[in-house]
Formats: sequence, C-alpha cells, structure tokens
Amino acid sequence: AHYRAPLNWTPDLLEQTRARLDGLYGALRKHAAVSVEDVAAPDAVMAALCDDLNTAKALAELSGLVRALETAADEVGRVAAKSALLAAGRLLGVLQQNPEQWFKHGASDDLSAQVEALLRQRAEARAAKNWAEADRIRDALNALNVEVMDGPQGATWKLKAVV
Repeated sequence: AHYRAPLNWTPDLLEQTRARLDGLYGALRKHAAVSVEDVAAPDAVMAALCDDLNTAKALAELSGLVRALETAADEVGRVAAKSALLAAGRLLGVLQQNPEQWFKHGASDDLSAQVEALLRQRAEARAAKNWAEADRIRDALNALNVEVMDGPQGATWKLKAVV
C-alpha cells in the first residue's frame, strides 16, 4: 500500500507477503553458489522510490531482478542479477537474512537436526523405491510443521508459516 493510504492488514495479506518473500529467498537459495559483487541499487528501484515512495513498483522491480537471475545465460549475468537483487533488497530493508535462516524461521538446532535426519531417511527410502516409508516420513515432517520441497539438488525444507 502507498504510505499515505491505510493498510488493510489481514491474515491473507500477511500470507501473500510471506509467499512473495519466500519466492525471493527461494531464488537466492537456488543460486547460493553464485558470487556477489558490491553494487549500487538498480536505477529502476531508485526511480520507483523517488516517485513518491512507490514501494509497489520497487517491489515489482525485485521480481524482475529474480527473473533476470533465473534466466541469465551465463555466470556473469547471474552475478550481476544476484548482486543487483541484494542491493535493491538492502535499500528496501528486505533479503537481509541467509535464505536457509529465512525458511527455517528460527527453528531450534534440535529441530533442524531432527528434520535433516528425517530428510536423509526419506531420501534413502525414495532411492530404494520404498514409497510407503517415504510417505510416512513426509507425514512425520508434516506433523513437525515442516514443508518439504523436492528439487533436482535434493530436498529442502521450511517451517510452515503460522498466521
């Protein structure tokens, strides 16, 4: 919402915002190995903020930077896009956490260790094509309020948001 307009604060808005940040942090997690250079925030983000603090447009620019990161043809493009994304995030006060910390929402070390152990067991069950055991482990993770995201590099996880 514009800074002069009232904010219609609802649980749905909170969930939409969390989902948007999950997408931004998800791109950073996916491209964790890409190095970062110290760059200034992109001109488009600065222009949006100079236009009567148009945060909606500035946040839209973040989405564009994620697309640039995802579609970069080479390492140089990925470094430039990730660097610009983080610089814009710093300017807006977002994307300041490590992506793993973001998705774990402050989970304790004990819970993290338990989840990692269950994920290893689940990977072993899946490799052995023991789908019933893999499903049982996913249900156990679900009971811990953990969402599992399977990807080409293996499974990652995050704590489910409580609104």
